[in-house]
Amino acid sequence: MSKFDGLEALVAVVEQQSLSGAARKLGVSVAHISRQLKALEQRLGSQLIKRTTRQLMVTDSGELYYQHARGLLDGLEKAEDAVTTLEGTLQGRLRITASTAFGERYVAPAVMSFLAQYPALKIDLILTNDNLDLVADSIDLAIRLGNLEDSSHIAHKLAPRKLYICASPGYFAKHAAPQTASELAQHSCLLGTLGYWESRQGPLQLDARLRINSGQVLLDAALDGLGIVQLPDYYVQPYLESGQLIEVLASLRPKDSAVWALHPARLAQTPRVARFVSHLAAHLKAQGFV
Repeated sequence: MSKFDGLEALVAVVEQQSLSGAARKLGVSVAHISRQLKALEQRLGSQLIKRTTRQLMVTDSGELYYQHARGLLDGLEKAEDAVTTLEGTLQGRLRITASTAFGERYVAPAVMSFLAQYPALKIDLILTNDNLDLVADSIDLAIRLGNLEDSSHIAHKLAPRKLYICASPGYFAKHAAPQTASELAQHSCLLGTLGYWESRQGPLQLDARLRINSGQVLLDAALDGLGIVQLPDYYVQPYLESGQLIEVLASLRPKDSAVWALHPARLAQTPRVARFVSHLAAHLKAQGFV
């Protein structure tokens, strides 16, 4: 038995927290994963994974072996990337996640142009409004919006992000524009996923006339005169400039946040990740993110 046999299986099981998840990740059967683990444990003379009908637990020996095995796999991946980069190309697979609307509008076009530049590369783009676990879901790069929570991952600021409170001239023709946050209680407010608006004074809790987890639908509702909305600049900037939307309560506008590229620390020097981050940053700048 090679000393590398079972290494990938153990790493996948620890990160996926299940045999079935590890099997799906590696594209093999659960039985194959189980055999690999058993053979590895017999060779090492130590139990690495405790398995019951309800749960899977990593032993102290398993955690120690995982840390070293993860480093070996990362080193192998970096070695392969270094060689392909030296040859002027990128190979392998890159798994990227982003929120649905932002991903469709900005990340997906950047992915397409990046693939055209590197035809040997493969990309999985997962668009979801859920914050996927970068380790458990085997994500190489997450594009996140707003303020980041503290984590062990590495973050790169790609572009600034501004929030605006605004409505259509038609709405304000029927309702006097609010001058203070307290006056919003008298208005039709349109809310997104968070269920509140951000402001320099802290969260603004509002009684929403419409609440929906789609920025595009909220934008359409505001343009149709259904109420006041808070949306990021990449939704509303053209309409503010054309006069189809009017900003109010500018003094409450929260400090600028950002568009972030987030990746596990172990991928810090991976050319696939680094080059796509640079590519996406340039793409966003070309789209007017300054």
